[in-house]
Amino acid sequence: MLYIANAFSLNMLPTHRATSLFINPIDKDAARDLLKKNDWKSMVGHPDIAAIIGADLDTNVPVNRATLKLDYNDSLLIAQYIGPRLAPGTTKLPDDAKIQYFLITQM
Repeated sequence: MLYIANAFSLNMLPTHRATSLFINPIDKDAARDLLKKNDWKSMVGHPDIAAIIGADLDTNVPVNRATLKLDYNDSLLIAQYIGPRLAPGTTKLPDDAKIQYFLITQM
């Protein structure tokens, strides 16, 4: 399964075995293509960030405040916000900010 989130936590990994991760920075077009070509689930827990990511990728990113535990064949698309602290209610990227995308897979 492919998941999209705005943050990564060690809490998402199994604790009963060693895990190797492959973290691949990807551009916005590759991130958009991943979402178009795969079934995916949002793990973005904040409405403002979900709206910003959705606008950046031209897709609806639902808010979902669930806990994620990755399985062996799962992938995680991280949409990392880089920029100044967002004011509450912000729904678009400030001029001096960007979203950097990373695809995380377990090896």
